Amino acid sequence: MEKSLDLRLIPEYDGTARQSIAEWLEKVELVCKLRGIDNIADVIPLRLTDGAFAVYLQLADEERRSPDKLKDALLGAFSADPYDAYEEFITRKLGAEEAPDVFLAALRRLASCFGGVPEKALACAFVSGLPENLRKLLKAGARMDDLSLNQIVGRVRAIIKDERPIGVQEVCLGARDSKARSQTEGSARRCFACDGLDHFVRDCPTRTQGQRHDYKGKRVRGGAAGAGILPSQTMIGALPTVQVEVDGVERNVLVDTGCSKCVAHVSCCASWRKSPASIIAVDGSEIRCQGLGTVQLQSAEGGRAKVDVVVTVRKPLGFDFILGMNAVMALGGVSISPRRHVRFGTEREEISAAGVAGIKLEEKDFALTFDPVARCWTTAWRWSDGRGPDVLRNKVKEYAPAAGAKTAYREELWNWIENGWLVPYDEKKYGPAKGLIPLIAVVQRCKEKVRPVMDFRELNAFIETFTADADVCAQRLREWRRQGPNVSVIDLKAAYLQIHVEKSLWPFQTVTFDGRRFCLTRLGFGLNVAPLVMKAVLNCVLAKDEDIKRGTSAYLDDILVNEDIVKASRVEEHLERYGLLCKPPERVGDGTRVLRLRVWGERDRLVWRRDTKVGDVPQRLSRRSVFSYCGRLTGHFPVCGWLRVAAAFLKRAVTAATSSWDEAVESSWLKTFLGEIAARMSKEDPVRGTWNVSGERARLWVDASALAIGAALEVDGSIVEDAAWLRPNDACHINMAEVDAAIKGLNLALSWNVKTVELMTDSSTVF
Repeated sequence: MEKSLDLRLIPEYDGTARQSIAEWLEKVELVCKLRGIDNIADVIPLRLTDGAFAVYLQLADEERRSPDKLKDALLGAFSADPYDAYEEFITRKLGAEEAPDVFLAALRRLASCFGGVPEKALACAFVSGLPENLRKLLKAGARMDDLSLNQIVGRVRAIIKDERPIGVQEVCLGARDSKARSQTEGSARRCFACDGLDHFVRDCPTRTQGQRHDYKGKRVRGGAAGAGILPSQTMIGALPTVQVEVDGVERNVLVDTGCSKCVAHVSCCASWRKSPASIIAVDGSEIRCQGLGTVQLQSAEGGRAKVDVVVTVRKPLGFDFILGMNAVMALGGVSISPRRHVRFGTEREEISAAGVAGIKLEEKDFALTFDPVARCWTTAWRWSDGRGPDVLRNKVKEYAPAAGAKTAYREELWNWIENGWLVPYDEKKYGPAKGLIPLIAVVQRCKEKVRPVMDFRELNAFIETFTADADVCAQRLREWRRQGPNVSVIDLKAAYLQIHVEKSLWPFQTVTFDGRRFCLTRLGFGLNVAPLVMKAVLNCVLAKDEDIKRGTSAYLDDILVNEDIVKASRVEEHLERYGLLCKPPERVGDGTRVLRLRVWGERDRLVWRRDTKVGDVPQRLSRRSVFSYCGRLTGHFPVCGWLRVAAAFLKRAVTAATSSWDEAVESSWLKTFLGEIAARMSKEDPVRGTWNVSGERARLWVDASALAIGAALEVDGSIVEDAAWLRPNDACHINMAEVDAAIKGLNLALSWNVKTVELMTDSSTVF
């Protein structure tokens, strides 16, 4: 049989999150198997596009030719992150038009991304993701413990067939699927006055006979909640209205707690899909719906939520948006004062916030405020000249990202937009834009993620920073290593993006993405005052509790907790009380990252090593590439041994061999020397050591040579920190170098606050 293949049988794969790379590869294998094609490596690249094809082009020829290696490369590049997959797994719900078997398949796929779960756990997740009415019917029909997963799915399938004639479930105003209206008697037109079929209350014979019915408020119809559409003036008088941002646009919305789902006019919702439905009012009038969608809401108190909506072509009750119970619950509840002032946030949250007073911090280069009701931090930087520039001159919109990072970079920016960190810029509200900040895609090697970063260099020139109190990483490491073995680390979630920026400064933080102008509403990474703002926030919050202040130490967005003094869970709750969200605490003894070091427990002590791979030697040598490589070799590591002197000498040599940062290095011995360093380090990396440091006694080793001077501090038989300094070419006598090494070494020992130092030297002059 002739082996031929219509490529249209295989969908294109572009590397976006909309498609599962594992499912796509299975489909390719299935089609190739049916057509008798053995080598799928010849077919895969023909259906790759955009970011996925860019990844393919970067592969070696050997990887392109091997089906297994090609599949591994694509899976490694585009498979879901296990942590993201787990988060989606526990929040996944059955969609309005989704079949239960499809829902179960999605759960299985997500579970496979983080190692899988037992069948019982999968069954629990499946039932948990069902709508409440389905769960009740399912549990009422049989003992759940007696059913297998397949039996549960079969029962759900049967229940949906019998009990779900509507396409839009649990929607306010009695929404129902227009396709299903003629299929069952329960979905036929029914009169609320006489309960008769095939007519509405306006045409009811009982009304014409003088039996008038005044139906106001909510009705229950067919087991689902509905809301009557009253005349606009009556409704406005009966229900409160409030200003809420819908997808970044401030709108006057109607709060209706009788509606179980929000209703939005098409102008409010940019992300929706067609799904024929209609809304039936109490008086029998029908409003046609376009479909279903999602919007991002933000209340005046700062609360944010992403909610599902029913999209209509006609403004419901004359409003752009009706805020239903799904939004009320997502925003933490609603309270209405006697004067009809609407505030979002549950009573419990208001009570908990009552014990937290508002905070105002005034620093030389910025101001900070904390709103205890919204639990929100807002900052405003201070201009060096007191007024700031009229407009920034930059016209560059973006530095083009690398092909392999483009897809992840764009997805992350869309995530920023969905979270409200980037909002469409409205000149009517904020005035003309005063600055354009270039976007940069930065690949984080340690996390294997791509992050959008902004080039604030021009803006930073107008903001003077006072860095005398800025934290130094090396000193913070010394402090943390003296806390003992019973410690945990807490890391804030997107720390800078939890800090709001005052709206008057938004015009200076605009960016262009996909042809639209947005403004950054949060503190940006790269802004020169950002680390100082973050330090001020954390120091202020941690100092509010004396035990927490004594048992914690913060460096930027990382917090070390000494659990001999205070539990990490208590610190986590304390941070949340002040509006700071963090990742689950991680015990250092169980193995975790601490300030870019990998630390774990071993034989009743903590040890550390380099956390990330250094990477290959740069192919093209220049001063810039060599300095970058040497920075990865030694970085901020406390112990580097011989590698510290070798890297310093290499930087001196390449500086002497070049006249500019990007000039190519022609020296062959420099290339050989660099290769020797990389080869030796791959066999025995000296970047490692003991984490715990205790006691007040230390032994200091110092020495000097014609090339360099060095010092190493030993505590309890382990080198805890070393240092080296190259000597200048016009170096003084070797005896003076020995003395210099002793002085620098003593300064190193003093930084550890040791009281007794035993000096070890082979110099009689120093001795």
